[in-house]
Amino acid sequence: MYYIDRLILTLCLALLASSSVLAQSVPARISVLAEEFWPYSFATEEGQSPQGILVEFAVELVDAAGMEHELELLPWPRVMKRVREQENQLVITLIRTREREGLVHWIGPVAEVNHALYGVAAEDPGPTTLEELRPLVVATVVDDVASVYLENNGFSNLVRTRDHLKGLEMLTRGRVDLYPGNTSLIDYQCAQLPAGCGNIRLVLPLAELEQELYFALSPATDESVAAQLREHFDALVLAGRLEAIRQSFLAAEQARGAGN
Repeated sequence: MYYIDRLILTLCLALLASSSVLAQSVPARISVLAEEFWPYSFATEEGQSPQGILVEFAVELVDAAGMEHELELLPWPRVMKRVREQENQLVITLIRTREREGLVHWIGPVAEVNHALYGVAAEDPGPTTLEELRPLVVATVVDDVASVYLENNGFSNLVRTRDHLKGLEMLTRGRVDLYPGNTSLIDYQCAQLPAGCGNIRLVLPLAELEQELYFALSPATDESVAAQLREHFDALVLAGRLEAIRQSFLAAEQARGAGN
């Protein structure tokens, strides 16, 4: 009986070890999470797979690492909820801040981000300092870095929106007084609105929000997965793939504009 028990125990341990090795050899399945953030990530039609500069680069990254993936375009609050609660979630539009430093696995920087408060154009410039602007109504995205910044600086009249385009549209329609936009992307975003943005102006640069946009993994993800993606991320950037995708996208947009 003792011999049989020992044999069964040995077989179980061997099976467990074999299962562990097999599990480690199976590539991680990564969910690539993006928000509506033209030109980095967007969908042109309802239900369409996400596309954009950072979506294309994320797919190259995950493929290079030999991992399976799925693409999901979600409102920003849902992106952050997934990042907080699940493993193997790769968010491709996360601004790196001091407050977020230990909350995720940072993979690498993909773009610079500069914010400013935009308002409706008028002959009277109105208030132009952060203190003077506090009473005004501002459209912000839930959990967005600009939203947190304004709230921490005493802004209480914040209207939460599901994405950046919605906030910008609310400004152009006169439903809010201000919108904190990314200065390098505002022209791209305005092109997505049917009525454009001819009636808005830059009110106040937010110098403290000059930061970088990163790829980042949810904290529940195994560190080995993060290390693997970092290694391939650095190799792809060094090979010029991110810049090549940017230039290709820009050329396509210029060709599309010339054809209209």
